[in-house]
Amino acid sequence: MKTPLFNYLRFTRSERFGTLVLFVIAAVALLLPQLLRQFQPQAPDTDFSAIKASLAALKTLPGQPTEAPALFYFDPNTATREAFIRLGLSEKLAATIEKYRSKGGVFREPAAFGKIWGLSEENFNRLLPYIRIGNEEVPADLLDKPGVQEKTAPEMFAFDPNTISEAELFRLGLPSATVKSILNYRIKGGKFRKPEDLKKMYAMSDADYTRLIPLAQFPPEDVNANRQVQGKNTLNPVPVDINLAGIEQWKTLPGIGGKRAELVVQYREKLGGFQSVEQVAEMRSLPDSVFQQIRPWLRLGATQLRKINLNTASVADLDAHPYISKRQAELIVAYREQHGAYHTPEDIAKMRAIADQAWLSKVKPYLGVD
Repeated sequence: MKTPLFNYLRFTRSERFGTLVLFVIAAVALLLPQLLRQFQPQAPDTDFSAIKASLAALKTLPGQPTEAPALFYFDPNTATREAFIRLGLSEKLAATIEKYRSKGGVFREPAAFGKIWGLSEENFNRLLPYIRIGNEEVPADLLDKPGVQEKTAPEMFAFDPNTISEAELFRLGLPSATVKSILNYRIKGGKFRKPEDLKKMYAMSDADYTRLIPLAQFPPEDVNANRQVQGKNTLNPVPVDINLAGIEQWKTLPGIGGKRAELVVQYREKLGGFQSVEQVAEMRSLPDSVFQQIRPWLRLGATQLRKINLNTASVADLDAHPYISKRQAELIVAYREQHGAYHTPEDIAKMRAIADQAWLSKVKPYLGVD
């Protein structure tokens, strides 16, 4: 007698036939594609050689460096196109630099190289440590490395620091920082009257000073000023507060006539007030001999400097200050328009083109943000 489980698993004849048909259909479905592929014509092998050649050509397009970049010290004012390409710059970018120089462009400081159109920030940061302007010294421990340019021997000739050109300063073998300091000093109205004035320049080494001072020529002393010192103005001078004194009070000092007193007051107003007695000596029209004569009578009372608002001042407002050049004024306004309002006066130090810490310390007391 058959069990219930057997009856449950038992297939009828029609069910067995249906299962067999399903197996046949599944087998045909699996084998049919293989069978059909045997009767299809073989497609020719695809030739990828043209595509490979095009890809290879893309890797050597004009303007792209074809070899690993080298790193060596270079002067962007004199380096050749081949040197720029060896540094990893494209031919197009090297041509852009040459075109800039051919139109009279000069890189006066390493930061100026970063303004070249097409030079990425990554490339600029990579090359910045290797930029040397003029005869700026290369570290001694790197002089024997391949690719480092040999230092040009400085020339020796007589010069007047008040009139010498930028190119001639480089010919004397001075580093770019010292050249920039001398030029900025003259732009602000400074005048070299004696050897010690030259030694005060930022980045002027003792070796350069000792080497150049026998060649330096200074203008003769101001005869008219000496006459004034010896005249009636030397009688009974009284101390003056440099921030409060008017024209009449300045005129009581030796060597200070009406015109010079007026210029002192005008300079003080443009400056925004004196914060040290030495600032009086910065005036272009005041010979050092006169300043030394009046120095004992100058007093610095309560100091309240008039500040320039960096967030509202125009280029003309900034340029009017004795410590700020027109170029610096344009950079300050352009940075504000691009990045928004300044939060503190120290924010101007974020501009790569304004990196002179001595200048920043000098001008910062006259800057505000509200």
